[in-house]
Amino acid sequence: MSITIKDIAKKLRITPTAVSKALNNREDISEELKIKVRKTAEKMGYSSNMIAKRLVTKKSNTIGVFLFSRSKYDIEENFGSQFINGIIKEANKNDYDITLFSTESDFLNKKSYISLCKERKVEGAVFTGLRINDPHIEEIKNSPFPISIIDTRLDGKNVSFISSDSESGINEAMRYLWELGHRRIAIITGHKYAQVSERRFNAYQQYLVEKNIYDKDLVFEGDFTKDSGYKYALEIIRLRNIPTAVFIISDLMALGAIRAFKKEGLSLPNDMSIIGFDNISIAEHIEPALTTIEQNGVAMGRAAIKAILDRLKGGKLKKKVFIDTKLIIRNSCARVSEI
Repeated sequence: MSITIKDIAKKLRITPTAVSKALNNREDISEELKIKVRKTAEKMGYSSNMIAKRLVTKKSNTIGVFLFSRSKYDIEENFGSQFINGIIKEANKNDYDITLFSTESDFLNKKSYISLCKERKVEGAVFTGLRINDPHIEEIKNSPFPISIIDTRLDGKNVSFISSDSESGINEAMRYLWELGHRRIAIITGHKYAQVSERRFNAYQQYLVEKNIYDKDLVFEGDFTKDSGYKYALEIIRLRNIPTAVFIISDLMALGAIRAFKKEGLSLPNDMSIIGFDNISIAEHIEPALTTIEQNGVAMGRAAIKAILDRLKGGKLKKKVFIDTKLIIRNSCARVSEI
C-alpha cells in the first residue's frame, strides 16, 4: 500500500496540513520542519501522485517553452541555455512541468504556436528569440492564456514582456569606453527582426549623439552569429579612419570579431578595444578575456514563469519586467594611447 501524507503526519506527530505545506515548500513552515518532513517522506517511500492530482483539478501543471534560435548554433554556446535553466528552476519550484517545443520540427510550419499549446494542454507559454516578422504574432497577442516573451514586446491582454535593462547596461559600457579615451566607437548590431537589436542600438546611438560624436558610418548590421562578427570586423579594419573600439551586441559576434582582428594582425586590446553583451560562459576563457555586459538569464527565466503563474492565480498582469545588468570588466579594453 502506498504511503500517504497522513502516514507521514502520524509518524512525526504533526498535522497532515503541516506535512503538505512542508512538501510544497510553503513559507509559513520553518526550514527545519521542511527538512525533517522531506527526510521522513523519503525514508518511508512517499511520492506525490501528481497524475491523480491533475485529474482531480483538471490542470496540466505544464508550461510550454518556445526557444527560437537566432542562428543555427548549439544551445550551450548561446545565452538561451540560461533562460531555460531559470525557467525549469522556477517551474519545478511550483510543481510545474515544462514542455519544450522543437523549433526544428515540421509541425511548427503547419500549426500555430497557440494551437500547439492547446493540443498539449499547457496552461501558459514562454517565448524567447521571437522575431517581429513572425507570421503568428497577432495570434500570440490574442492568446487566451498567459504568455511571457523574453526580449520581444507585444501588446496583448495576457502577454508579459521580460527583458534585461539593456539601456542601463549599454550606458555603463559606453561610459567605461569614454573614460578610457575612446571617441570613435563602432557597433555591430543584430538583425532588424529582433527588437533587442533596436533597443541596444538606440542606447548606443543616444549616448554618442549626446556627446556629439555619433557617426552612422560606424554602424554594421550583423545577425548574432560568429560569422557575422567576423565579417564586419574585417569591414571595420578596412575603414579609412579605423575606430579605436567596437561595441558588439552579442558575445557570439564578439568572438567572431576577435578572431578576425587577430588574424589581421591587430594587437588586442591595444589596437582595438571590444565590449560584448550577454556574458556567455566562454567569454572569460578566450584571449583576450572579453569585457561584456552581463545579463542574468536565470533571473529572466524565473521572472517569465512567475509572471505566468501570478496570472494563473488571478493576479494582475505584469506588462513588463526588467532585470538588472552588470558590466564585467576583463582584458579586451584598453586606454587610448596619447600620440
